[in-house]
Amino acid sequence: MTTLAKSSFLSLLALAVAATVGRPEKATAVNLVFNNPVQSNNTANVGGFGLPGYSGAIIDYRNVATGIDARVTAAAFGTAYSFQGHLPNYISAGNSNGDAGFIYQANQAGSGGMTYKFDFYQTDGTTHNFTTLATPLDFSFLVYDVDGEATQSEALRVSKGNGSSGLKSYQIGNSATASLTATENATNYLFSGRGTNVAETSVNGDVILNFVNTNSVTLQFEATTTGSTFPNGVFSGIDGDLSILPKTVGTFNPTVTANQIPEPLTVIGTFVGGTAAFRMRKKLKSTNKA
Repeated sequence: MTTLAKSSFLSLLALAVAATVGRPEKATAVNLVFNNPVQSNNTANVGGFGLPGYSGAIIDYRNVATGIDARVTAAAFGTAYSFQGHLPNYISAGNSNGDAGFIYQANQAGSGGMTYKFDFYQTDGTTHNFTTLATPLDFSFLVYDVDGEATQSEALRVSKGNGSSGLKSYQIGNSATASLTATENATNYLFSGRGTNVAETSVNGDVILNFVNTNSVTLQFEATTTGSTFPNGVFSGIDGDLSILPKTVGTFNPTVTANQIPEPLTVIGTFVGGTAAFRMRKKLKSTNKA
């Protein structure tokens, strides 16, 4: 190998190394339970569903896993949609516990919904200050009761991962006519209900989302309401340890690997590396001619 070729090869190697710098290592998967809220329930009838909960926009959970606290922030969007409350330590039909449930509602016809953002923080198990984000985690959410009714559709939108963190894969039920449908968009996946009410333990209202190397994730719940009876509430639950699975009725499809949005660093590295390779070929060609 000529001196010029060696130099160019080392330059390309350096670029390849630089393109991977800063990517977090894969964390150990954790089970998450939302059964120890900081805030006390302040209502016995969230959204008129007859369930106790907390009506503030932000709720904090201690010790959702070893060394980890969680903060959940709810925000409604769309004309006349409003957040009604969190349902901490929700027990789904007596089959799972430690779930994070919620209720939002439409107050008139139209489209809207609610974002539900999870941020994970470090804790020593005793002090809970919610200031230092946790090391990026691997975890799964089983989101259930995304269904709808004749006058109200329901759906869940989840952003794609960025190449090394975020949504990695998902599973939906295997019924071609009753389970959620998955639609891939440029930056996200949309999981849509069939406009028919299903039980909390039915696989037809469920999606399992697998996340990697992240300490923050936002779930965007959406609805379009056409009925004339208002308010019209929407409930869903989030199971962070998949404890509902043994009692879930139905079968999931195989896991689908989610497409990701390339990381800017990877794109830049590829572009610069490609440019360097082109220049190297050009120089070698010129050298050979000489």
